[in-house]
Amino acid sequence: MTQKSQFSQSGVGMILIFLSVVIIASLFLVGGIIPGKSKNNNKDFTYSAVIDTPGDSKKTLQLKTIKFKSCGTDATVDFLVDRSGSMNLGTKLVNLRSGLRVFADSFPEEGVIGMQTFSGGLTPDSRNITADVPFDYFKNNKTQFVSSIINLFPDGGTSTKDAFVFAKTQLDLAKQNFPDRKYTLVFISDGIPETLKQNTDCPSDTSCRNQYCAQKTDFLGNIRWRCFDPNQDPTPIAAEIKASGVRIFTIGYVDDTEAKFNTELTALMKRVATAPEDFYPAPITGQLTTILQSITTKICKDEK
Repeated sequence: MTQKSQFSQSGVGMILIFLSVVIIASLFLVGGIIPGKSKNNNKDFTYSAVIDTPGDSKKTLQLKTIKFKSCGTDATVDFLVDRSGSMNLGTKLVNLRSGLRVFADSFPEEGVIGMQTFSGGLTPDSRNITADVPFDYFKNNKTQFVSSIINLFPDGGTSTKDAFVFAKTQLDLAKQNFPDRKYTLVFISDGIPETLKQNTDCPSDTSCRNQYCAQKTDFLGNIRWRCFDPNQDPTPIAAEIKASGVRIFTIGYVDDTEAKFNTELTALMKRVATAPEDFYPAPITGQLTTILQSITTKICKDEK
């Protein structure tokens, strides 16, 4: 074989090797032999957020996602959130903030959302109930919603009935501004209806104290009386809200150290909810994200 022939064959071989490398590299860039079958296909993208996950001993960060795929822009949700002083106990407030932030990261921009928060105030007859986030399209009040979550400050008692009366006025107004929507109210609380007046007056009356009160150590380590205030039972107002077509979900934090109040709280939460299965007990050390995902699934089914 001549030197010229050997050189020609060597050149052809180099060209074939170069073409093979180009073809293989191209397949990697498009994601495989068959376009659209790549593992990196982002067609089913959903919003997600990386958040702190209290109570998770294996991971300090966990990816959580709440999906609004099937209801999308029709989602219409109101939150009524208890910020009484007992929300400072344990990791309840941390979990509440984390769960609501994940919810916010997934809520559709064209959905409608509102939030009211409440406590009993620091004097016997005072109430502290506010419309932290007025009803609006989420694209307009997202910043306010997230800011309100961050700035939740627990203090005072639990004026639950008064809070429901206020929430009803907000819902009635929202229905005028955003008609033809299916409304959902998510009520989150960690305790029985409780007021400073009842806690002050009831323990001096033995019959009242035995029926409605129990002793509790507060977050400062002080032992004090906590008393159920039947005048703040929200059941009648909740019935009116449900009769107007609003579906109510309830989330109640469970404290194993207060068995008597747990029984009362569970019964109340089930009465307030649209159906018993619309009540969710939330352990103090648990995340709300999973519960809110379950509620979201039910909301979206309602919208179909």
